Amino acid sequence: LRAMIGTNFSIYSGTLLYPGEAWKCRTGFEGGLGYDIWLSQGLSLEIDAMFIQKGSLREYKQQGLLYYTIHYALNELNLPVLLKLSLKKISWPYVLAGGEFSYILSSDVRVIGIERYPPLWPEPPITKRFYPGLVFGGGFGFEIANASFFVEARLHLGLDNIVRSGPNHIKPRSIVLLLGLDFK
Repeated sequence: LRAMIGTNFSIYSGTLLYPGEAWKCRTGFEGGLGYDIWLSQGLSLEIDAMFIQKGSLREYKQQGLLYYTIHYALNELNLPVLLKLSLKKISWPYVLAGGEFSYILSSDVRVIGIERYPPLWPEPPITKRFYPGLVFGGGFGFEIANASFFVEARLHLGLDNIVRSGPNHIKPRSIVLLLGLDFK
């Protein structure tokens, strides 16, 4: 059994509706539990259940002046299934890769910096409930008493547009830094 907690640096990729708009990074929390199924020495299947806060900022600047910032926020339950290759010694590095299935618990869109919507403002995106993704990462662990401590970095790549309809086309992307304990 693995317990993990960390920070998520998330940014969307997708449609920008006006010249002068740009996607910016947003930070969030990530935490959860996982379980390793050992297939052979140094090779395991890791199955996790994670709570993740994702999102992004979309800024609109014209002639160097910031007109508005749109704050996108997602809370999701994430279920990655990862193949992990490790070199088991007193301390060891490992790499992992696999797929993930995300369920969006809630989403929010807030506009900061203007009193009213500009002309032709799109409706706030209505998100789908599910989307698939890919996960790649690596880490380093070492033994402590009856457990292993690890530090891990992951790249999450959303494969599907999370917007149900409208002019927006958004795919979540994030880099995650995790700390955890693997109990024996």
